[in-house]
Amino acid sequence: MTMPASLTPRGERMRETLLNTALTLFATHGYHETTMRDIAAAAGCSPGLTYRYFNSKEDLVLALYERLATEFEAHVATLPRMPLAERFQRIMLLRFRQVEPYRKIYQAILGSALSPQNELGVLGEQTQELRAAAQHLFVQVAQGASDAPNAAQVLEVGQVLYAAHMCLVLFWLYDETPGYRATYELLELAYDGLRIGRPLLLVPPAAHALARLSRALTPVFGRI
Repeated sequence: MTMPASLTPRGERMRETLLNTALTLFATHGYHETTMRDIAAAAGCSPGLTYRYFNSKEDLVLALYERLATEFEAHVATLPRMPLAERFQRIMLLRFRQVEPYRKIYQAILGSALSPQNELGVLGEQTQELRAAAQHLFVQVAQGASDAPNAAQVLEVGQVLYAAHMCLVLFWLYDETPGYRATYELLELAYDGLRIGRPLLLVPPAAHALARLSRALTPVFGRI
């Protein structure tokens, strides 16, 4: 994404206005149905001014990813030292609360975001740096646990937690049960699996299985 090298306070406000306007239109009118002209009109500015801040709708989506990534990093930093299962459960609850205001937007862009041909998709080429940073945050989730894995396993555990987080968020986007009951039941199962499975990593067969799972995830989610 390209943007002015430095923005005045007024420019920052304009950029935020355009981003928030675009996100509202994506949620109410649909991502594909919304044009850059629509965004400019709704924000009360010219298309030319809009293009000074964002080259395309894809740039606006990337700006949303970056905003959420910055917020999520702050959430991870606040996690207390506790068992791995509890840290993962807590950060996922924080994640759901964080993205709740953007749920309709994510649903609107879901098709594009999951397309292998879309470079700005959640697994696309242009989001690779954000994805790697997010995986490192889940490594921090593992490292900060009171029962943290050993140094040889912590990257693998972080990668698996990141993949589990992606699956849970996708499930949540489709979940229409009251209060997202199905999602929270699935998260509870993940908690139980981590609580029961964490001690097993001391056993060689389980450690080998973790390494195999990490290798299987790498072609899609990338290497940490």
